[in-house]
Amino acid sequence: MMKHRHYPAEQLQRRLKRLRNKLFLPAFLRTMKKLGIGGISGGNRIQLITDGDECFDEYLKAIGSARKSINLESYIFKSDDIGWKIARLLARKARAGCEVNVIYDAVGCIGTAPALFSFLRESGVEVIEYHPLWPWRKFWNVTLRDHRKLLVVDGRTAFVGGINIGAEYAGARYNGGRWRDTHLKIQGPAVRDIQFFFVENWYRNGGAILDNGNHFPPVRPCGKKLLMVLCTRSRKKIRPIHESYVSAINFAKNSIYIANAYFIPDARIYRALVRAARRGVDVRVLLPGITDVPFVQHASRYLFKRYLRHGIRVYEYVPSVLHAKTAVIDGIWSTVGSSNLDRISFVHNLEVNAVMLDQDFGGEMEHIFFNDLRHSRELTLEGWRARSMRSFILEWFWYRFRNRL
Repeated sequence: MMKHRHYPAEQLQRRLKRLRNKLFLPAFLRTMKKLGIGGISGGNRIQLITDGDECFDEYLKAIGSARKSINLESYIFKSDDIGWKIARLLARKARAGCEVNVIYDAVGCIGTAPALFSFLRESGVEVIEYHPLWPWRKFWNVTLRDHRKLLVVDGRTAFVGGINIGAEYAGARYNGGRWRDTHLKIQGPAVRDIQFFFVENWYRNGGAILDNGNHFPPVRPCGKKLLMVLCTRSRKKIRPIHESYVSAINFAKNSIYIANAYFIPDARIYRALVRAARRGVDVRVLLPGITDVPFVQHASRYLFKRYLRHGIRVYEYVPSVLHAKTAVIDGIWSTVGSSNLDRISFVHNLEVNAVMLDQDFGGEMEHIFFNDLRHSRELTLEGWRARSMRSFILEWFWYRFRNRL
């Protein structure tokens, strides 16, 4: 006679979640393979960083330990205390014989003192300004920006995420602005993919020939995390980051939790989110209540009524500027990177995101998301409908302006 096994409610929920994940991953990976999107690797160790002070501590520690190479690519590299601290350490490593290469964006660093980059060059650091502003170019060459924030040290340790080099991201230890952002420290085979994106961009913009031995050493597995490193565009004119979002949302069975600084999704992502909400998926979006770019916030808010009407829950983070670009879906698909969910990131900018396919990491991401919700206000459809006509006009205007860029 067969004996029936009885499981406590929590254990049963865990088993059901694992079963859903077993269905999610094959479907997602099949879609990525069909689209020709690769970059998947196992055996990685990942450290999730949600504090600016911790991120800069890790940067300084990694740069200080470098022996052969340092590759830094940052949309913003400010000439404030944090920027000069990192610049002086980079210069010291270059003078000691380490190969140090820096790519910074011309628009992102428009307020940076030229003396910082001159100091780096004079110290032996190779520096590239990405897409300088030229009056004879269309729109002065303002579009097509390098929005990445990555660091690779000795080809073995890499950082990617949303944190630029600037005091606004720092906390009390560096006397910063406490912006809320998320970054990753990655060790393992995936570092080679991040290094490849840097080197490709380096050569495309006239960088000197690099010694591959200093940048692509043999990398052994050092953890258990499975992840994909994705860029904005591929040679097949496919947008890997965008497609990974769409596929993950389409296959979601349980939950979709998105935190994004500049959230103006295109029609495919918007419709995928609405369909997910209609089939019973818990869809929540965390956006900035305080912003560094007011006109983008107006544009983002234009669609709030539609989200709320379709059952998508919307929150605004209130303690400080929310600058993160993260998501976790069904507790197993997570992404952290530089890409916003808007047309500019998907069409114009260079971006890099890491996609983690791991249940433990997904659980950590969910924990952080719900902790952020504790410091946020939830919007309601009734409350949003009651906003002023002036607010509506600003939202309508900037939404259409933003989508024309």
